[in-house]
Amino acid sequence: MNRVVFFTDLTKLSDALENFNIDSFSDKSVPIKLHMGELKNKHFLKPDLARVVVDALKNVNAEPYLYDTTVAYPGLRSTKKGYEKVARIHGFTKKKVGCDVVIDDTGNIVNIEGRDYEVCDHIFNASHIFGLTHLKGHIQSGMGGAIKNFGMGCVTKETKRNIHHGSKPVFQKDACTYCGVCAEVCPFNAINIKNNSWKISNFKCFGCGVCVDACETNAIINKDANFQYLLSCSAKACVQNKNAIYLNELKRIAKSCDCDPTKNPIICPDIGYIVSDDIVSIDKASLDLINNVKSDIFEKENKVNPYKQIKFGEDIGLGSGSYQLIEL
Repeated sequence: MNRVVFFTDLTKLSDALENFNIDSFSDKSVPIKLHMGELKNKHFLKPDLARVVVDALKNVNAEPYLYDTTVAYPGLRSTKKGYEKVARIHGFTKKKVGCDVVIDDTGNIVNIEGRDYEVCDHIFNASHIFGLTHLKGHIQSGMGGAIKNFGMGCVTKETKRNIHHGSKPVFQKDACTYCGVCAEVCPFNAINIKNNSWKISNFKCFGCGVCVDACETNAIINKDANFQYLLSCSAKACVQNKNAIYLNELKRIAKSCDCDPTKNPIICPDIGYIVSDDIVSIDKASLDLINNVKSDIFEKENKVNPYKQIKFGEDIGLGSGSYQLIEL
């Protein structure tokens, strides 16, 4: 059974890492994958935590650097120079964090479950990686954890778009009874049914898959596959055959992603930090810890069951949802 180490005092990080063969990172160039925040977002992971991780890796003679990729939507973070500017604004500088900051935007194809995913260069070429994730909600996957951090954050723009577009609903007219359930459950009010007419707003729809799951006649299907399934496959493309350690920060747990520049309320009290070397175990433990404090809070807020990514991750061999929680 996989170990997941939980602690509230950040000075215990080194003790936590001792459970996961941290010495194997010695003399290795190690990308620390993190999200450095969107402008106007207040809840993203802070440089002070990144510095603690950098120092812990340096203590075992690793050569860490902070790492992320450009985004597929318009804005500063859609280009390397623009993202570098955002990183500096948010305090992610070599002086502040003690290492270089690298933004990537080109990749290499990895095939997982019959689909191609372009894994960005530095992750593709790394033998050892460190996942540093601020845990929060997400409008499409219910929760954004380590799986989301890698599955969306370590691939090229083309792959990001393919995942988003591939999860969009497709209407099957001959199977529809116009019962209206899909419109009732849609978190974004994107579906309208009137007089035996079914319409969807592509502007409002985010491809969360709630309507697909709710339809008992299979009148709505995903264009390709469920968003959380594609996300899990993408994460596997990024981390398989790597020596990896993951840290999830369970603080400032907001309703939506660190990409969200709008009002983004905190929906759960601070809990602490957890570390594991299994990406599925750490996200499962994160969900369980949060649900012990605020039962099913992500599903209540975002109308999407985040445990689906755990099941999909297990199904494709990304990791295991079974774990032993060790408290420091």
